[in-house]
Amino acid sequence: MTIKGHAYRWTKDGLSIIDHLDHVKRSDLVAIDRQIEAAEKNIQALVNGKPALNMLLWGERGLGKSTLVKLLLHEYAEKGLVAIEFRNENVLSLYDLYRDIRKMKGRYVMIYLDDISFDTGDMLYRMFKSVLEGGLEQVPENCIFVATSNKRHMITESAADSGDLYDRDDANEKTSLFARFGLAIGFYPILKKDYLKIVDNYMTIFNIQKYAGWEQEAENYAMDRGGRSGRIAKQFAVHKSIYNYQ
Repeated sequence: MTIKGHAYRWTKDGLSIIDHLDHVKRSDLVAIDRQIEAAEKNIQALVNGKPALNMLLWGERGLGKSTLVKLLLHEYAEKGLVAIEFRNENVLSLYDLYRDIRKMKGRYVMIYLDDISFDTGDMLYRMFKSVLEGGLEQVPENCIFVATSNKRHMITESAADSGDLYDRDDANEKTSLFARFGLAIGFYPILKKDYLKIVDNYMTIFNIQKYAGWEQEAENYAMDRGGRSGRIAKQFAVHKSIYNYQ
């Protein structure tokens, strides 16, 4: 197989190249140095042909999980790193994807599952557990799964509180999907000072002059939208660039 790019999407028709990538710089990621370091060490092992872990990035939305994946792809593409977007409903076609990955000589693949979650009663999680670890077919040595989720265990855990034995067994089975990811990296709500650093960075990117009271205005903007995050910081800067009210 001839690989011309380093980002693909898996569809019913096979691999489709992603031409227009969202490039990310390290300066775009603020206050998640620990998360970057942990993920980067794992990717370095992968692209050096060493054993690497399936990786789960979990936490509230807008805290940099998907952005970190883009950063790693951007920085390690020259070392052979490839990302393949994969939707969880396509799980039955995963073995077809394995066949293509095995043909990617000198390439190291992140099978990327963005914003993955399963509701109570969803049977897909059992299929994923099987293909991640436990099926007869070995996962290609040159690939790992990288998932993002706003839930640590990727499933609804309310059944665990019912007290019913069968409900607890079912909940334990669901949370065992989490165990298939050897590296789980948490993203936690950011402090006000870190949020304002991110806002400051985006205001610089969008050529917005600092002015008296911008910090409080940025904080109010975040509180109106449910809390601080990198995404909210960027939205505030874009909002200022559009309306430029001061």
